[in-house]
Amino acid sequence: MTRRYWNINLEEMMQAGVHFGHGTRKWNPRMAPYISAKRKGIHITNLTRTARFLSEACDLVFDVASRGKQFLIVGTKNKAADSVARAAIKARCHYVNKKWLGGMSTNWSTTETRLQKFRDLRTEQKTGRLNRLPKRDAAMLKRQLSHLQTYLGGIKYMTGLPDIVIIVDQQEEYTALRECITLGIPTICLIDTNCDPDLADISIPANDDAIASIRLILNKLVFAICEGHISGVEVGQHFYWQIGGFQVHAQVLITSWVVIAILLGSATLVVRNPQTIPTDGQNFFEYVLEFIRDVSKTQIGEEYGSWVPFIGTMFLFIFVSNWSGALLPWKIIQLPHGELAAPTNDINTTVALALLTSVAYFYAGLTKKGLGYFGKYIQPTPILLPINILEDFTKPLSLSFRLFGNILADELVVVVLVSLVPSIVPIPVMFLGLFTSGIQALIFATLAAAYIGESMEGHH
Repeated sequence: MTRRYWNINLEEMMQAGVHFGHGTRKWNPRMAPYISAKRKGIHITNLTRTARFLSEACDLVFDVASRGKQFLIVGTKNKAADSVARAAIKARCHYVNKKWLGGMSTNWSTTETRLQKFRDLRTEQKTGRLNRLPKRDAAMLKRQLSHLQTYLGGIKYMTGLPDIVIIVDQQEEYTALRECITLGIPTICLIDTNCDPDLADISIPANDDAIASIRLILNKLVFAICEGHISGVEVGQHFYWQIGGFQVHAQVLITSWVVIAILLGSATLVVRNPQTIPTDGQNFFEYVLEFIRDVSKTQIGEEYGSWVPFIGTMFLFIFVSNWSGALLPWKIIQLPHGELAAPTNDINTTVALALLTSVAYFYAGLTKKGLGYFGKYIQPTPILLPINILEDFTKPLSLSFRLFGNILADELVVVVLVSLVPSIVPIPVMFLGLFTSGIQALIFATLAAAYIGESMEGHH
């Protein structure tokens, strides 16, 4: 586990009263290593050790959050309830801040049944079905809903046992702690001088009675969780397969075939029954073809006809790759390292497209002028022949880096938005992705056509 800096300040902890423990008569001898002194009948916690264990806890929750695991924060006493709720909502964690119902985790099947009942009642209330019931039945169900909201409101979206539990007061939440120990769920526990530090996986010695102390500890943990969530959003993360003696980029392979299937399937459906007066899909594809012809003619000139398939393939492959790879397959096909990604978010793919454009560049010149095409490369001296050829061959590589950078930036924005709304991609974001995909495809296809036109005209 990598150690990080979490800006844990001893002076800040003193101002929050983290160092104040319980009275000297009310303490657990096992807390002796965490106590530095006695003042006016109370124990003083060693803040150096508090900072050390808090830092370890922050490192742990960061790593767990970066892997997308679930957290549960438990703190039911009045002083901690509001702070627990605010912290959990900020970190997008589950929480219990009213009462820990016995067996909430060890008897998870019963808890799951209650949660389903709670969700059903919430749905009925939102749709207005409760108001259409007889008053007596409606009042009974509303009381039941209120009761469930009080005790299960913080875990209403929890679909399974948490991966790690943060407990604010060991004495107050002893039942919850014992259940976690029984199930083997890792725990981080805020412990005062009257607690047993050996029960939790990570015990943070601190004042569990002062609101400021509780809030400070929770804020540090929540910050680490939020940082972990952000670090878990990785752009350009790749997964490879070994096929024979070759290493194959799995995301590129899968999504490329999806793209090819989409293009071939769409084209087949459109030309299967062509109409004299185009309608619907045929009309749309004719519009796309006309658009690609215009781009090719503008950049290449009157001899553009034979290059329309190449420019069109470039444009459509990039456009559909971005759209399908970056938006459509989310949450549909899971790979060992994230979900499917657009082929164009891999620098190898974009370089391959650029090199294909380089080949087309020389092919266009040779087709037009034959071997005489290389005459321009020996000017002003034949010594420059290999340098001039290399310069022209690598010129389209700027396309790949430009496309790669744009894809990464757009994918980062969209992934962050989707991480905030995991199940539903808002329609405006999808249209934004469609627009940016179109712009990137147009830039690449236009510049590729411009290079081909330059080769055919003989400019250097």
